[in-house]
Amino acid sequence: MKSPLCALGLGVSMLLSSLGCQPERPEEAEPSTQAEQELRIANSLTTRALVYNAISTNPVANNLVANNALAPLFDPSSGDAYLTQQLHDVDAQHFMSYLVSCALKGTQSIPWMDPATLTPKTWKGKAGLCPEWANQAPSEECKRRVSACILARNNAFGRRVELSLRGEDPSDINRFALEPKTASVDHDPDLAQDVPSFQACTTHQYGAARNCGWKPDYIGRCVPGQTVRLGAGGKAPDQCSGGSVMGSVSGDMALRVCDGIVGCDHASARKLAHNQGSCGTTQPAVTFTCPASGEFNVMTAPYDSWQSGTAHVGVETGTPAGTSYGLSEKAVFSYREGAFYGTLFDASALATKVYVDEEGKVVGKEQRIKGSVYRKMFSCYAPEWSQGMAYATSRVCAQPGTGLDCAATVTGACFTPWDQNFPASVCEVEDGPLVSGDGDFERCMDPAKGMWKEPITVYLHAPCDVVSAKNPELCAWRRVQK
Repeated sequence: MKSPLCALGLGVSMLLSSLGCQPERPEEAEPSTQAEQELRIANSLTTRALVYNAISTNPVANNLVANNALAPLFDPSSGDAYLTQQLHDVDAQHFMSYLVSCALKGTQSIPWMDPATLTPKTWKGKAGLCPEWANQAPSEECKRRVSACILARNNAFGRRVELSLRGEDPSDINRFALEPKTASVDHDPDLAQDVPSFQACTTHQYGAARNCGWKPDYIGRCVPGQTVRLGAGGKAPDQCSGGSVMGSVSGDMALRVCDGIVGCDHASARKLAHNQGSCGTTQPAVTFTCPASGEFNVMTAPYDSWQSGTAHVGVETGTPAGTSYGLSEKAVFSYREGAFYGTLFDASALATKVYVDEEGKVVGKEQRIKGSVYRKMFSCYAPEWSQGMAYATSRVCAQPGTGLDCAATVTGACFTPWDQNFPASVCEVEDGPLVSGDGDFERCMDPAKGMWKEPITVYLHAPCDVVSAKNPELCAWRRVQK
């Protein structure tokens, strides 16, 4: 018999845990809260914001940022007054968020003050390509890597998708190491929103139906139409009598499986299965049919949002050929796009100027520039594109198809296997030696044959990820015989 306190239910759940009693499991209760999730490494900086903002397209501001430590420049109480004035431009704020996320590590951040609202805010680090920039002036190599990262993460349509950024840094050979297993993606590009289920719960919740408190596990691949079984310490629900235990679990956990590489909410059409205890146990396992995409991803969460636990997901022994789980970054992002290189941080190489005047008015955004606004930024395309030049121009120009308001000059094919000499091949190396097999272009040249040694090569999950879906011919992709 339950104690009187246990009978009071969820309203005293914090007290109940100290008394050693647990509420009974409700049937898959619908979630009561929604939330948002922060980005991982993704691209959503619009080309328009990159080429016309009052920081990087402003010679004075560009020079200040390029030659000084970021933290003192943007200190909310003592930062540079001119830069604070330029932050009245929201595109300048967006540009700085990408600069910081490319340059600094996830443990670093830059506090700043929004001059329009006098609200303290923070730009957060992510990629860690130049962590010293927080507290000291960056090297030229640093600025070039960050420039390449920023350019790689923009597109004309602002469609935010995950990218695999690859390159080399002799001072840190692990900087661009590929992930051995790739986690579920936390942003849904089709809905243009973060997946709420990956946000922490703000209230005490239970079960596999809630849309908060989940963590990404990994991505898998399967043959469309085939049956897939996986679990974390449980047997598949259709094999309770004779099946084998899959994976392992610590604590009381739940599983959710989604179509594709992006996580999902409980009511999403992409949800393939969920389970909070299979075959009369508390150990979760699922059975589902492989979707047409041939890909799935798994999410895990404690049954009780106030508890903790771990789930080690395993697939069925003797699983059908073609099914694999815990795919590597190389396997998930297999479409080679091209390389981005050069520098944004040369004030003398700007084709125009955007600035915020003393009255807070943004000046210069109404113009149109033929070619690249940044005369020392470049991009080349992988030989796999059927329409390489058209694709690459669309990728780096704010007005695709016009050659106007571009963030870089497209130099040509990064590497042509049958003609490896410039100008047929813009880059001297197709796969840099520091991380063998990652397919990063190195030693890439501009039209004047100046060599840039800090390119970043981008790999996509799907060929049309970052261009308009209205023009599928533009992203036609083929395998190239070497």
